[in-house]
Amino acid sequence: MPLAHLEYSQRASKFGKTFPNPETNELFLLTTPTFRKGNASFLSRRGLGFINALAKIKVQVLGSFWLPGLHIYNSQSLKPLDSFNFLNPRKILVATTNEKIELQNWYSFKGDPFMIIENRWETMEQYEASLKKKYRARYKNASALKNEFDFKKVYSREGIQKCGELLAHTIESKVVALPKNTFFLIEGFKEYFGNDYHVIGAFSEKEIIGFIGYIKTPTTLQAMHFGAVEHAAEGLYSALMFEVIQCGIKMRVQEVNLGRTATEIKSTYGAIPRDNYFSFHTNNPIIKFVLNIAQKRYRPKEYILRSPFKE
Repeated sequence: MPLAHLEYSQRASKFGKTFPNPETNELFLLTTPTFRKGNASFLSRRGLGFINALAKIKVQVLGSFWLPGLHIYNSQSLKPLDSFNFLNPRKILVATTNEKIELQNWYSFKGDPFMIIENRWETMEQYEASLKKKYRARYKNASALKNEFDFKKVYSREGIQKCGELLAHTIESKVVALPKNTFFLIEGFKEYFGNDYHVIGAFSEKEIIGFIGYIKTPTTLQAMHFGAVEHAAEGLYSALMFEVIQCGIKMRVQEVNLGRTATEIKSTYGAIPRDNYFSFHTNNPIIKFVLNIAQKRYRPKEYILRSPFKE
């Protein structure tokens, strides 16, 4: 079964089309992503050059690249897909999975892990007290930005539009799959996820200079997109991440998912990696040949993990 809750699969249908699994009545979300050409040096570092090359071929996505962490599949849930008539056999199917898929016509590539904080605190003060001295000092330095900026929820259309502009500025050269208008992406989250989607903005003299969004599912607080002005204050990214962690602790969720990328930095907050894979399905013999070669040559990015908590 996908790790996404059924309610969120239904809401996320606004991003694409949903199809029922005739065996389990589970809803599959199928989307067509908008691909952009990312920065070449970034892509080579992340191992996304291969994915970007596939953008020239028609692709269908199980789940959505725009909803990272909300639709994650495993071999059991993907096994009956070959018999479903809603799939276009001429297209490549891409899914995010929590394991390497060994099924016929599937090819998996390990991506950056999702970084997960397992919530075991009742207050942010308890979280801070559990940190080693070095990392507690980093937390205090990041928290000191509250004296410089006003951290609060963003509700206005103008504010959401500004966040969309900051998002485009921050990641458009780094992310392969991104909608043409990032304002409507964030506005869509507000519309489709209602009170379970929030945007925290960092305000300087009533102007938003950075933001982070998150979605609350029944068990998890899922960090979404971060954006900031070009010369954002050092530590702003960490300060906003700590705001998300604090929200998760207050809401008493089981875990806070800080998302992919920035693996080492997120480990300093206490997050641990959870493997995920970009898994491709195709019946095309030429594409299968290319995927076979790529699978043999692909090497996932290496990263360093920190241990910020006291023993």
